[in-house]
Amino acid sequence: MFSRLALLPIGLFVLWCIVCQQWYVCHIKQKCDEKPVVEQPVDNRPLVFSWSSPDPETRPTYEAYRDSVLGAVPAGKLLEAVGLYFKGEPAPAGFANMGLARATKIKERLLVEVPTLKAENIVVSSRLVGTEPEGARTGKFVAAEFNIKDPPKGDEVEIVEVDNTITILFPYGKSTRESDAKVDDYLEKLSKRLKQTDETVAITGHTDDAGTIEFNQKLGMARANHVQGILVSKGIAASRISIASKGELEPVASNDTEEGTRQNRRVVLVLNKKK
Repeated sequence: MFSRLALLPIGLFVLWCIVCQQWYVCHIKQKCDEKPVVEQPVDNRPLVFSWSSPDPETRPTYEAYRDSVLGAVPAGKLLEAVGLYFKGEPAPAGFANMGLARATKIKERLLVEVPTLKAENIVVSSRLVGTEPEGARTGKFVAAEFNIKDPPKGDEVEIVEVDNTITILFPYGKSTRESDAKVDDYLEKLSKRLKQTDETVAITGHTDDAGTIEFNQKLGMARANHVQGILVSKGIAASRISIASKGELEPVASNDTEEGTRQNRRVVLVLNKKK
């Protein structure tokens, strides 16, 4: 009995210490209601997307990642940006699927801003992925891949003449081809002809269906402008040359084959006698 009574003061002292500590924390430090801080994991994935959105989102690690991708492309090779998409994601207006829209926006918004690799050496494609990433519909996920590709075989400038119509076939995505002797020599010959006649030239740029309608309209116009610029530099008055772009709207072959897309990447020159 005596031993139990002896422990009572000790118990009271411990209880008093606990009460004092609680009073100090709550009333002096004002931290009574604070909850433990739980650190959220940092998302270091360089390039992510949201469900049903074609717009890329970058993280601070993106620039180093981008530079490593661009720096790995050897001279004479193409960089392929592959947009991934999942069943159930709608195709944005102007695109065959969500993946192609993602790849195109990566190229136009992120890659062409860096002069390391020219836009004409970046091609886009898409791939349907069968299984959705966990939490894809409410969170962020990776939906892009990059590959190094050889230019399509036989994908070179070609000039075809039929009566008064000349067709120049362009490589994938290109509006120009640096130091292309074939084009320069042909346009030199054409300029000599034009100087001896009163013919006018109607130049129309065309593309395949890769990319958006708007992008292809601009690419077709860039092709037409390029050819016009060469003729003007060789002494043909700009007033004798009209230019236009049909973009992807007037294909001459199916875009489902490599050769078909090659036939659609073209500039057509029509020579007209002055009325």
